[in-house]
Amino acid sequence: MIRRVRKKTLQSREKSICSRDDVARGVVDGTCEDREYAFGWTSLPDDILIAVFSRLNYRDRASLASVCKAWRRLGASPCLWTSLDIRAHSLDSGMASSLSDRCVKLQRLRFRTANAAGVIINLQARELRELIGDGCRDVTDASLVMLAARHAKLESLQLGSDCDRITSEGIKVMALCCPKLSRLRLSGVRDVEADAIQALVKHC
Repeated sequence: MIRRVRKKTLQSREKSICSRDDVARGVVDGTCEDREYAFGWTSLPDDILIAVFSRLNYRDRASLASVCKAWRRLGASPCLWTSLDIRAHSLDSGMASSLSDRCVKLQRLRFRTANAAGVIINLQARELRELIGDGCRDVTDASLVMLAARHAKLESLQLGSDCDRITSEGIKVMALCCPKLSRLRLSGVRDVEADAIQALVKHC
């Protein structure tokens, strides 16, 4: 009698308790009748999903955004795209174009590429405040002026060790275009004339 009662009790427990693995996967198999602990990722609140998205790099965000329409909407949330660090990946025009619809509110960008000006302009990130790049060996006065004209809200511009094609003329025009600029580092620039320094002091 006691054995039969104990056996029935154990069987009922097996039916009513889901395994930890099932809960972790959000999947309940057919033997688990109690669905109290079951959940699906798509049923999580938006703020929790956005917090998860914010901890991922831009490639993983793009992958998750392809899961369903709800995640695509959340993956494009401007709050996820105010800062972008893509130094670990090759930034080219194709990638910039594919990211442009998400970068409308982008404010901080870290990158590594030679053709900096053309690629960054393709991002369509008119709200940029901080721009930090490495390996920008193709940046000239013309491309620097183009960057400054398209991103008048820049507060910090730091370009890597290969900016030897930038002259004082480009710096003077940038000072006129970016009045909020408070930090400037152009590594590799050989000669900076006094009037370029004066332009920065006067306009920025």
